[in-house]
Amino acid sequence: MGVVLSLTSCGYRMAGVGRLPGGVNTVAVTMLSNRTTESGVETTMTNALIDELTRRRQDMVVPVDEADAVLSGTINGLTIETLSRSATLIAVERRLVVTAWITLTDRQGNILWEDRQLRAEQAYPVATTRAATDTNRRLAIGQVAQRLAEYVYERLTDSF
Repeated sequence: MGVVLSLTSCGYRMAGVGRLPGGVNTVAVTMLSNRTTESGVETTMTNALIDELTRRRQDMVVPVDEADAVLSGTINGLTIETLSRSATLIAVERRLVVTAWITLTDRQGNILWEDRQLRAEQAYPVATTRAATDTNRRLAIGQVAQRLAEYVYERLTDSF
């Protein structure tokens, strides 16, 4: 009697290598622009993109002068909404929403791919101190950055 293991129902997927548009093999990732008031979010998001592309294929991310194409973009928004309250004025949980516009251009400046409406969100708990709540918010930003990087890769390649 054989056992068949199916991982599709639980949402697990293997990190694979999809094809990039326009025959691109290597990509340079430039620092994203930050149009939000959240300092440092551009670094967190850019690093998440680099990590995701490198995780998928170690030789994909290269310096600009060696790249077939450049991945660039802008973080357009970062909003925080209250999800739940314990009393009229006491927030218990908040949701962080990030929107971005990411573009892949070839060496001649032609747009090979772009998504102007990328969006990711993450809930986080409001703690009893402001410092703890700020830590939770920063962790949520990291989680959103990872999620956005995954979205970019999936939409950029044919792996979705």
